[in-house]
Parts: sequence; structure tokens; C-alpha cells
Amino acid sequence: MEFRVLGPLEARDDTGGAAALGGPRPRTVLARLLAAPGALVSTDALLHAMYGDTPPPSALPSLHSYVSHLRRALEPGRRPRSRPALLVSRPPGYLLATEQVDAVRFTELVDQAGRQPPRAALACLEEALSLWRGQPYAEFDDQPWAVAEVRRLTESRLVAVERRARALLALRRPDAVVATLEAETTANPLRERLWCLLALSLYRTGRQAEALGVLRRAGRLLADQLGLDPGPELRALERDILHHADSLGAHLGTPAPALTPTPTPASAEPRRPAPEPSTAPPLRECALRRPAALRRARGAASEVSVRARTLCRWRQP
Repeated sequence: MEFRVLGPLEARDDTGGAAALGGPRPRTVLARLLAAPGALVSTDALLHAMYGDTPPPSALPSLHSYVSHLRRALEPGRRPRSRPALLVSRPPGYLLATEQVDAVRFTELVDQAGRQPPRAALACLEEALSLWRGQPYAEFDDQPWAVAEVRRLTESRLVAVERRARALLALRRPDAVVATLEAETTANPLRERLWCLLALSLYRTGRQAEALGVLRRAGRLLADQLGLDPGPELRALERDILHHADSLGAHLGTPAPALTPTPTPASAEPRRPAPEPSTAPPLRECALRRPAALRRARGAASEVSVRARTLCRWRQP
């Protein structure tokens, strides 16, 4: 039996058929056990998951009835009075003796990808992300027992999305990740690493102006929603995109050694005509909650500088 919690709760047999799990309370019992696969969950914890702080007098007999129903649904071929192999009684509660859970498989694949070169890592990450069907523990994501697990899985998914983007960039396929990152930054607008990856992907496809626009949009969102300036990674990436830093791999797809860009040495030979002087001061470490007017002025000056350089290159014979 395969259990799925990366979306609506499901249990499917070897043929792909769905087990009849019953109503909300037996489903709650199963979901609570799946949040700790292979671990003992006490009877008190299961009763609290079903009824909260005020279980009725019939709560314990009802729990026993739900467990019996789940055992029949999960092991339809088990003989009467024989010991269950999946949903096991063990004082002071029950455990689900399986690791055939999509969330467990997802975590294993993401961990495995972290030890692989880009091409193998990409295969692991795409398989891991394909397991997702929606919000984890979708029916129960607001329950106290589920909140921490939902948060952990959601964060792990974003890490997998970011690692997949890095793998595609390392394989010189920036165009394959732009659409995904655009959707992810819309869904997670305060996650700076996603904005950095989107800007870098756009830059490596030759869309410098769009990359700078993405970074400015991220800065505005951080300022408006958190009252914060962009972090050092966003600021350094904007500087390097403005100056076509070699560390970014340009738009030939050459993988950079790391996502975080490094400043171009002052003595290095520029690859393109030097940018015209800008009236805006150079980007540097800034105090938090810098006045909004100054941020807008610097963003506007950067945009004017980019357009001026583009016009100069276009007019060259």
C-alpha cells in the first residue's frame, strides 16, 4: 500500500486502486499516523487530533472502531483475527509500519540530489517534485499536529525548486527554468533566493533589462511588505548584472562556480564598453528601512544607465 500526503490524503494498492478510508475522523487517524511514519503515536495524541481538548465519553471506543475500519481498508486480504501488518497496536497507542509514503520518498530524493552532479541531481529533483499534487495534508493543514510537518515539507519543496534551477543553470539550460521561477516568485514573493535565480536565468538568456527589472521588483516588494532593503545577494547580483561580470557566465550558459556573484576586479579588462557614469551612488551595504524615495531614485538612475549604454552600442558603426 502506498500512502500519499503531498496533496489530498490517499492510500493506493499495487494496482493503483484507492482504498476506502472512510469519513473525516478515520482519515484524521491515518493522517496523524502518517505524519510520523514508523513511529508510535499515543492514543491520547490520536484522540486529541480527532476531538481537540474535549473528547466525548465515547471517544476511545470510536477510535477503536476507526482503527478496525482502517485495517480492513488497508489490508483487505488479511484473515480475520490475524495480526495486522500495517496499522499495528503497541502500548500506549498505534504505529503505521511502512515507509511507502510520498513525503518520505520526496525527502530521500532531495537528499540524494544534494550528493549528485548536476545531471543526476536534476533527475532526482524532477522525480521528487513530480510527487506533489497540491498542499501537503490538504484536509488537515490547519490542525495543530499538522502545522509543523506542512511547514517542513513546504520549505523542502522550495529548496528542491531552487536546486533544480541551479542544476539547469549548470547544464546551460536557463531557458528551461524561467517559467517555473516566475510562478514561484509570484507564489513566494518574499523569498530572495528565488528572485536571484530568476534574474540570473533571464540574464543568461540575454535578457539583461528584464533581469534588472526582476531585481527592482523584488526590492520594492521587500520594502513595501517588510520595510527592508534587499539582502546582500540581491544587491551584489544587481551590480554584477549591470557590469556584465564574468562570474555570471554571461548568456552563453557557462555555469558560474556559485550563485552568489563576486565583484569584478577593478583591474580586469571589461568585456563590453564601459558603462557611462551614473548620477546614482554605487550600490553598497545599506541600513535597514532606507527611505523609499532614495530607493526609487537609485532604481531609476540604474535604468537610465542601462538604456544609455544600450543606445550607445546600437549607434556604433
